[in-house]
Amino acid sequence: MSSARAAQPAVQTVAKAVVWLARLVKGWLPRTLGGGGALALAIWGGLGGGWEEHVWLFWLGLGATGAAFLSEIIVQRPSYMHLAKLREEAEEKAAAKSRALERSLQILLEHLAKYCKLEGHSDRFSVYYYHENQFVMLARSAKNPNFAKKGRGHYPIDQGAIGTAWAAEHGQALVQMSANRETWDKAARRQNFTDDDIARMRMRAKTVAALRIEGDKRSVGVLVIETTTPSRITQAHLDLASDAYLVAAIGELVAAAALLTPEGETLGTPAPRPVVRPWLPIRATVATRS
Repeated sequence: MSSARAAQPAVQTVAKAVVWLARLVKGWLPRTLGGGGALALAIWGGLGGGWEEHVWLFWLGLGATGAAFLSEIIVQRPSYMHLAKLREEAEEKAAAKSRALERSLQILLEHLAKYCKLEGHSDRFSVYYYHENQFVMLARSAKNPNFAKKGRGHYPIDQGAIGTAWAAEHGQALVQMSANRETWDKAARRQNFTDDDIARMRMRAKTVAALRIEGDKRSVGVLVIETTTPSRITQAHLDLASDAYLVAAIGELVAAAALLTPEGETLGTPAPRPVVRPWLPIRATVATRS
């Protein structure tokens, strides 16, 4: 028993040496052979003379170059090209799944609009996913092409009807906006929208209804219904939507697949590296009296 324990350090040392040698061979063998072959051919060419003189250098360089090519194929398996192909195929499959998931949410929103009888040219349905103190839009449905565009895509947690519904105990919010542009802008500012946010809005909704949705036994996001027709959306529409199985299906789909949608998948990307500015010495200035 004691002899086996004593042999363990030696076995570990041999194993580490073998692993190190394998990594060395895989990483440097093709480069070493290729460099050596090129060096031999360069020396052979620089010596001058006839073909027969120092011909062994020529064959040595040619053999080393061929061995480098073969070792690149054998040792570096799978090749970088093969790995790049596998990655490209995986990205294509993921993109196809992402598009299918987003389209599934859009279809559910279209059916919900029909169920609520809010499928007019002035109406819009959007679903947002809550992620780290912000809302990320996953899908949107609107007959008007200008209203169907995604816009910002990310919204702060304390902004507009979406933030009010998320924080409300009952999970609902119904906001009526004025038809007067100046009054509308003032009301938007009270909802924490900046002037830049207001200027970028393609749809100046007159009524906004928001409903917190749940999935996997937790709150996962908010459903937003908007219209440019004054008083078109009422509390009855919110109550109808909150009891609909379509909204429950949307919540479960959001909970299961939010980060796999085209908008949500960017949440998992690493943050950009900080920009490090070069250090500049501080020049001392001496005040002089005039």
